[in-house]
Amino acid sequence: MARKPIINTVAQNVLEYGTGAINIDGCRVPGAIEGDPTRFAKTDGGVFVKFDNAPTVRAEGRWPANFIHDGSEEATDLLGSAARFFYCPKASKRDRDEGCEGLEEREAPKNGSGLGRECSLQRRLNETGDDAIRLHNHHPTVKPTDLMRYLCRLVTPPSGIVLDPFMGSGSTGKAAVLEGFDFIGIEREEEYCKIAELRINNPHKFW
Repeated sequence: MARKPIINTVAQNVLEYGTGAINIDGCRVPGAIEGDPTRFAKTDGGVFVKFDNAPTVRAEGRWPANFIHDGSEEATDLLGSAARFFYCPKASKRDRDEGCEGLEEREAPKNGSGLGRECSLQRRLNETGDDAIRLHNHHPTVKPTDLMRYLCRLVTPPSGIVLDPFMGSGSTGKAAVLEGFDFIGIEREEEYCKIAELRINNPHKFW
């Protein structure tokens, strides 16, 4: 998330301009302790000897969620344990296609090399030996619904309106509706508008 720098504090900005607040409590990430929770108390003579008590986790969760990643091998190799971060996997085929089952499957264009999606989507080889992924929702960049729900909840006031000027296949709209917000989307490509409409109005979205 990025926003224009504020002049004073968030509270002063909200009071003067009516904007800038974020929903911290609604977006806290549950804490977790890996392994033996009494390990620190048991350590004798090691680097943890200064800890007298076992670590605890705040019941309300933690803030800020200072890093969000997609769970890819590259990310976990670089960062180690995912427990410290807000983990959100890439959009699955089900997430992408939900509501669009009546559309003809088409080959999804690659975004750059397309390597980033190979772990999360079903694929088959075409005659050239390249990945030929066929999907009902063929938009090249689809954000995961869980991530967009988190971000909508973070910055939108109760009963607020979410505006997406580059709607694409409607991931933000789908997330906004699931969170109980109104949504306005703008998209240049008519074919993606149709996909977005189907995903946002999907009758199974409240299951």
